[in-house]
Amino acid sequence: MTDLDFTAVLRKTESGVNAIKIRDRALTPRLRMLLILVDGVKTVAELSKSTTNPDEARLLLGELLNAGFVQELDLPKPVAKPVPAPVPLKAVSPVPDEGLKAAIRRATHLLEDTLGPNAESLCLQIERCTNAAQFNAKVIEIARIVAAMRSEKKAAEFLLAALPSTPATQP
Repeated sequence: MTDLDFTAVLRKTESGVNAIKIRDRALTPRLRMLLILVDGVKTVAELSKSTTNPDEARLLLGELLNAGFVQELDLPKPVAKPVPAPVPLKAVSPVPDEGLKAAIRRATHLLEDTLGPNAESLCLQIERCTNAAQFNAKVIEIARIVAAMRSEKKAAEFLLAALPSTPATQP
């Protein structure tokens, strides 16, 4: 039995996605519920909070891992200081409040294209932004998640497309 670290982040494998689609009878209701909750963003600790017994949830997540329904993401360990954005902040300009709705739509479409079904919880976070400052900060934060889930290149592409570039003549 795999002893999962509470800080580990899991995502569904193709087998896991198929098991949910076809309602695989090999999964107990508790295993199925946990598998549905796995989104590539939440830690084992966060997933465990959704159950009445966090220790049991951790063991069940280990079973899902051993069975090949989920895989552990190879994320960098948390550090005291925030990791710099994949693209220098000078390269992007803030989104004006009047264009916020369009920017939110653009960013959520980009996320869905980049992450597929794993983008849902991140899109909801972006949609909750009420002003340009929140939106900009959230896009930069999510770009770091995209880098961990996909690649630095995909994160940079997302960041540049989600936030408009500044003209080259500006410092």
